[in-house]
Amino acid sequence: MLILGIDSSGHTASVALYADGVVLSEYSCNIGLTHSQTLLPMVAEIFSRTGHTVDELDAIAVNAGPGSFTGLRIGAATAKGLALGYDIPLLEVSTLEGLAMNVRDMDAVYVHPIMDARRSQVYTATFLDGQLIGEEEAIGIEELVTKINQMPGKHFFLGDAVPVYRSCLETQLSVPYRFADPGNLLQRASSVAMLGAEQLAQGKAVSGKDFHLSYIRKPQAEREREAAGLREYDITHEDPNLLKKAAGEDRLAARNYKIDAGPGYEDDTVPENL
Repeated sequence: MLILGIDSSGHTASVALYADGVVLSEYSCNIGLTHSQTLLPMVAEIFSRTGHTVDELDAIAVNAGPGSFTGLRIGAATAKGLALGYDIPLLEVSTLEGLAMNVRDMDAVYVHPIMDARRSQVYTATFLDGQLIGEEEAIGIEELVTKINQMPGKHFFLGDAVPVYRSCLETQLSVPYRFADPGNLLQRASSVAMLGAEQLAQGKAVSGKDFHLSYIRKPQAEREREAAGLREYDITHEDPNLLKKAAGEDRLAARNYKIDAGPGYEDDTVPENL
């Protein structure tokens, strides 16, 4: 069983080749380059170094979220391109479960992968002995601390939100806790591939066209657009105040253009759309 693991859900881009219980090769890159610059060259290099080819793959395991919206889409596009081109099944792996897989051998310890979701929030879930407890969620860091303080036992944190909120956790947690070492702190494609192997054995593979991402929450731009009562074509870039829904004005109502009057709404005060 030969599986390619791909993770681009955070700052780190990672790819791994996994075969029958052995990680043949794993590359990770966290040097500030975009995943569109690093991911495909890393995939090509891993096949070159191991002597395997894409058409030998039994499946491709890729993070399905949560995480960076752009990063997830780059990883999904890469996996889908290979899957559709070579008729290879895909395996949808949770980013949080992949992080927890880094330290799955920890017994009787609550494992909390936390990913920075901005605005003092994290994507997180709780795992105990490798099993998900509750649900994956986006939650405020202080709310998470309150929740964990009500859970007696030992706790373990990993993920890119650890350095962001470490001081907050250290000062506010009242339960025993530890943080992951640098080698297991961030996402690893080998963990994604190993979880993918388990899914493949359980018959959970999907086709490229049926692969779906799970963002947990909507992108920030979409949330702001909905809060302002706007649709995408209502977004303007000249005046931020136009993003706010004016009293008595239905910004979602259909609008007409003047005939032969050039681009723009009938309301000449609204600048041209993006």
